Amino acid sequence: MKLILVLFCFIIVVFGKTTKKPDNPPPPKVPCEGVHVNGTLHRRHIIMNGLNRPYQLAVYNHEHKIFFSYNAGEDTQDTFGIAYVKINDTMPTEILGIKNGFAVAVDEHNKTAYFGGSDGIYKDNLVKSHGLQHIVKELDIWDLQIFNHHLYFIQYPSQRLHKYDIKENVTTIEEHIQEKIYQFAIDGDGDTFITTRDGLFEIKKGENHRIPYVGPKVFRAIEVNHKGVAHFCAKSAVYVAHKENHTLVEIASIKNIFGITFDSSDHIIYSNPHEIVKLLPHECK
Repeated sequence: MKLILVLFCFIIVVFGKTTKKPDNPPPPKVPCEGVHVNGTLHRRHIIMNGLNRPYQLAVYNHEHKIFFSYNAGEDTQDTFGIAYVKINDTMPTEILGIKNGFAVAVDEHNKTAYFGGSDGIYKDNLVKSHGLQHIVKELDIWDLQIFNHHLYFIQYPSQRLHKYDIKENVTTIEEHIQEKIYQFAIDGDGDTFITTRDGLFEIKKGENHRIPYVGPKVFRAIEVNHKGVAHFCAKSAVYVAHKENHTLVEIASIKNIFGITFDSSDHIIYSNPHEIVKLLPHECK
């Protein structure tokens, strides 16, 4: 009798072990998606899509308003316009009255936007608009930058750099830069960066010597963030300058980047052929 009970218990244990359902395998880990900026993962927050080559980005952070130029005609035509988009907008708002609007700059401190087109530069008060004011006439504007109460601009097709004194309403040509340039910026140290057909060069504050940089030769935009650091956009990456060895350091790999700017927290906002995107830090779990 004891032997029968032992065998019965043994059968139950063995049967229980052999008929137990196997544990479900853990689901495969989904790779973290996004863009690494300075080694930190960021998620892509799409602000607006369906655009036609948005370029020349500039932000008015007081109203979270992003200005940009875009192709207003067919892809084979050089017809441009300027518009802006705000948070939660479903469609951009076109700024009318600027012929072939191509360049944009925003003076956050004075709450003023500047727009460059094929017939000069216009400005608009972003708090209480009185309509566009035509402040520089009969010049085709390629690029705009604001630094120290001056508006710098590149004229097309000469590609020469000019300076507009905002207080005095006077325009002069920058004689110390004789080259044909494509982009221009002054960083927080007061050093100047220019791009030419030969690549990127730095001109130290108070000097005239050109320092060539090792790295990409073709750029689509230069923009300085709120910390005074210049950022350089090549076709597929964003770089910053290593000023001691005069090289460019890649901080983010982004394909088909067209333009770049920064929000009030220095988060990157960039454009590609059809989107405007903000990069926000993201913890992948």
